Parts: sequence; structure tokens; C-alpha cells
Amino acid sequence: MNSTNDIFYNSVKGLLQSNNIEKAIGELESFLDLHTEDEIALSLYGTALLRSGNADKALSVLKRAAVLYPDLPRSHMNLAFVAMKAGDSGQAIESYENAVRISPGLYPAWVHLGKLYFDAGNFEAALNAVDTADKLDPLVQRSRQMESLMQSGDFANAETIARSMLAKQPGHPNAVYLLAHLASTVGAQEECAGILNHGLDYHPANIRLRNALISAYESIGNHAAALQQAKLLVDIKPDTMSYRALGRTLSHTGDHEGALSCAEKAASFLDADSTERGKFDLLRGHWLKILGRRPESESAYRASIENTPDYGTGWWSLADLKTYRFTTEDKQVMENLAGNNNVAIEQRCQAAFALAAAIDNGGDHEQAFRWYQKANELRPDIYYSPSKHKAVCQATVEEFDSDMLAVQAKPEPVGPTPIFIVGMPRAGSTLIEQILASHSQIEGTMELMTLPYLKRTIRMAGDRKFNKNYLQALREFSPAELSAFGQAYLDETAIYRTSKPYFIDKLPANFERIGLIHKILPQAIVIDARRHPMDCGFSAYKQHFANGHEYSYSLDHIGQYYNIYLQLMDHWDRALPGKVKLVQYEDLVRDTETSVGEILAHVGVDFEEACLRFYENKRAVKTASSEQVRQPIYTKSIGRWQTVSERLKPLSNSLGEETMARFQRYL
Repeated sequence: MNSTNDIFYNSVKGLLQSNNIEKAIGELESFLDLHTEDEIALSLYGTALLRSGNADKALSVLKRAAVLYPDLPRSHMNLAFVAMKAGDSGQAIESYENAVRISPGLYPAWVHLGKLYFDAGNFEAALNAVDTADKLDPLVQRSRQMESLMQSGDFANAETIARSMLAKQPGHPNAVYLLAHLASTVGAQEECAGILNHGLDYHPANIRLRNALISAYESIGNHAAALQQAKLLVDIKPDTMSYRALGRTLSHTGDHEGALSCAEKAASFLDADSTERGKFDLLRGHWLKILGRRPESESAYRASIENTPDYGTGWWSLADLKTYRFTTEDKQVMENLAGNNNVAIEQRCQAAFALAAAIDNGGDHEQAFRWYQKANELRPDIYYSPSKHKAVCQATVEEFDSDMLAVQAKPEPVGPTPIFIVGMPRAGSTLIEQILASHSQIEGTMELMTLPYLKRTIRMAGDRKFNKNYLQALREFSPAELSAFGQAYLDETAIYRTSKPYFIDKLPANFERIGLIHKILPQAIVIDARRHPMDCGFSAYKQHFANGHEYSYSLDHIGQYYNIYLQLMDHWDRALPGKVKLVQYEDLVRDTETSVGEILAHVGVDFEEACLRFYENKRAVKTASSEQVRQPIYTKSIGRWQTVSERLKPLSNSLGEETMARFQRYL
């Protein structure tokens, strides 16, 4: 190579950089007339032709260069890149493979092969390319520096490094993952999903990024998108963790049979002696319980205990069947586990809840209460603040006045009519749902998170459009905008239902969102499931919830939460008379036929005998009351709190005399 040629090459590169493509092509053609086999000129000529839109000729030129210089990796890299840009993926794969055959350490080639293999459906080859690229990563030291800064809490400098890495390597998976994580930690889940999608455009076979995207979609309630990604994850890499992710997303969309199948497939990849097997036995137990297959569920929970040492979750899952009978040996094992300081506190907590339930079922209510107390004290990561919750609900009462409530969605959103069952947990909401879901026109779903996620979307829209907080912005939206929000709710819940004219959304805490329901879904029906506060509160105190309900681990907090609930429901009854149908649990179980008739009349459907035989309904039930609603109506739960009334003084004191007096007739 001589200096004259170097000057020419640099001149052509300058023309290309300044987008003077035609002149560059002309000069290259003149040069190649004299130097027909000049490798650099052929490479520049192919690039110029591609940029001019003449992809076919560009490929022809670069194919000739690859033939002339078969042992030169660059000739194959150039051909591969142009082929990829021209949409000839077969040629691109062949050429990149030729390049790495000659020089296996070509990081860019492996990155591109990962995407090309993925697009071609060759997932095994794509994963191999991802692993190889990861080992060859030229920015590995920057990644380590970035991770070190994250561990020390220096997020700002870690972000700076991540962005510099992306400037050098667009879509770099480690940088993308970090930026997505930072977005997630500040609650910007939509931005997190966007960052991950951008990274997957470059690295579609990267398992960590796709797993993170599934979690991001789940965190914003986009379970349809999460399910789509989880199915793709299983296609890419069918292993234990992929099937676990798919099972989780299937359960979120109500496909419990599919979730059960995934738990079984996930376990099939594990070694026979793996301690992880117990976790999948537990999942099998959960799905079998939801599907009403009680004996199989019990066996799966037992297997989880046997296969995973010190597993309090397995013991609590058996206890949560409500009527499971434990042996004396079982109780001793649970007691030992609950008192073992070397075991994770969450497992000790669940073992204590299970032991308390076992003793309670045996009739020793005093001893059972002591264990319930210990179990609640062991519950980790509880952050409920009654004062903050009360302030939020007081603001709701003040903002949802007659002017606010007068403006509703118009036109009315199109679709089936939602029936919201709200109230306190352990107040009979699952029983009401099961009764209604036994009607031919009403679809039972689950505790849907759609409305809370939609509220988040509305809050962000209000902030962008009006620079106001959620409650203030809600006043500003037009009837058409409110209608769009309501339509979004109906569209996003479509994945959970079939074609029946009514469907149930049974998320208890939606009592805080009745004003929002009224504004965006004028046609919606609301039912308040209510129960005597002492029975309701004590039942919640005895329950280990998988998540949420953080107030329920303190009797004082339960009382305060119940009063906040009453305050809000009283407001809705004053502001929206007749909107909410109150169903008192004690009335429902004592005079079921009358109560059911009133509920159906409020919904606007004819009475059907099947609603009285709700316990024959084989539908999946996911809540803590799944076993009770598969039995005929009983009244034995009324007044159960009186067996330990002295122990429950903190609850009655927290509720106060006024609240207690309101429920005197339900004793």
C-alpha cells in the first residue's frame, strides 16, 4: 500500500461522510478501472453503492472481494454487513461465519450473528453467539467498574459509564440492564421496559434482558405483553427458569392449568437431588389448590417440605387449606423451625403461622393466639403507616366532591359490564364472587391489578398534561378522555374473560378507587363485602398474605385500616347514593337466598338456582378463601373472635366504641 492510495482512500471516506455519494462512486469506479482488485477500494465501493440504494450491485462487488481475499476476515465482514443491511440474512450469516472461522475473536461478528440466528429461529446458535460475544466483550472492564459503582451506591457515575458504553457499543447488554434497573428503582417502569426493548433490538437472544423485560411488563400490569415475552423465552431457552417465568405469567392471566404444566416442566430439568425441586412442588401445590384438586395439592405441598429443608412456606401452604389435619410430629417440626434462628426469618414466620393454625384447629385457642402473635411479629419488611394512609384517604374524600363526580366518561366505554367487589380481605368477597360467577351471564376472574395500574397511567398523564397530582388532574380530564381510560380498562381486562355480558373484578382495595370507577366506567356495578370488624380483623391477623395487606400484621393497624375503609365507604354512600350495594357477611350466611336475590337484582340479572349451589362450581379460585367457597354456606365463622376476646383488646380499642357499636347487631 502506498501513500498515494492512502490519500485517495481518505478522500473517498470524506466524501462518504459528507454524504456526497455520487461523487464517491464516480471516483471509486475510475480508481477500480486501474486497480481492479484493490481490496480497500472494493470495500468502499460496496459501501457507497449500498448507501446509494443499489444493494444488489453492492453485494456483487463485495462478493467478488471475498472471493479475491478469502483469508481476509475484513472482506467477509464487509460482505456480511452489507448483506445484513440489504436484508439478505442468509448471505450475512454465511459471511460472518466465514469471518469468525478465520478469526474467532471478532466481537462484532458474534454480536451480529446472535441477532441473525435469532431472526432465523436458530435459537441454539443464537445463544452460543451471545455467550461467545460476552466472553470477547471489549468493554468488560468498563462493565466491572460500572457494577462496582452500583454496589457502592454511586448511581450517577455508574449511569455515566453505562451511557458511554452505549455510545461505543449501541445496545450493549450490561449497560442496557443497568439503565433499566436505575429506571425501575425510581418507579419509571415504562421507561425501564423501553430501555430493555431497545437493548433486545440489538441482542434479542440475551436471556437476562428478556427476563428483565418480563418483570418490567408485570410491574406495570401489562400481563399480555409479559406472557408474549415469556413464551418467546421458552422458545429461545427451554429450561427451568424459562418455564418458571412462563408459569408465573400464565397464572397472572388466569391460565392455571398452563401454570401447573409449566411447574412440572420446570422441575423436569432439575437433578433428582436438587433442593430447588421443593420450590416447584410448592408451585404445583398452589395451582392444584386453585384448580380444586385438593388431594394432589396436599401431596405436592408435602413433597415441597421433603425436598426443601427448613421450608416454612410448605407448612403454611398446607395450613392455608384450612382443614388440613397435622400430626403431633408435624407440629413439633413446625415449632422447631419457627424457633430456629439460623433459618431465614420469612420461613420461620410461615412455620409459626402454620403451627398457630394447626393448634387453632385442635381447639386450643389461647395457645394458638400466642403463636399467631409470634408469627405476626416475625413478619419481615412491613412498612404500613396508618397516618399516611389516613391522609391519602382524607384527600380522596375532600377531592371527590359533587363537582368532581358530576363529570363522567362520555361516550360510555364499550364492552361487558364490570362488577367490582370491594372491601376488607377476609370479609366474604370470595364467597360473593363465587355466587355471582355461578350465574350464566357473569364471568368470574380474579383479583385484577388492572385498575391500580390504570390509575398510575392516569396519574402520569395528568402530570404531563396539567402538571398536577392525580386527584387534581382527574378534575381536568374531559368526558372523552375519561371514556378512553375506561375503554383501556375494558380492553386490558379482555385477556381474563370470555364473552359473557358481565365480569367480576374482585380486588378488595378498590374501595379506595370507587370515585375513579364512577368517572371512567359509569356502567360499572360496585358491591361492598363487609363483615363484623372483630371477626374480619382477627381473620386477617391469622392469615399470612403472600404480598400486600401490610397493615394486617398488627391488631392496632388492622383497626385503623378498618376505620379508614369505613370512612371512605361512608363518603361514597353520601356522594353516590345507591351506587354501592352493601352485602353484610352475617346476613349473607344466615339468609342466603334473600341476600343472593338482592345481589342479583342489584346487578340486573334474573335469579338462577345455580347461584345457591355455588360450591358445585369448578372454576379456579386463587384467594385465601378458595377452600371455603367449595363448601356449602356455614355460620360457624360468626363470632369466632370471642374465643380470644381479651387477647383482641388492641383491635377493639383501635376500632373504637363508635365502630364497635355500628356492628352490635351482627354479634
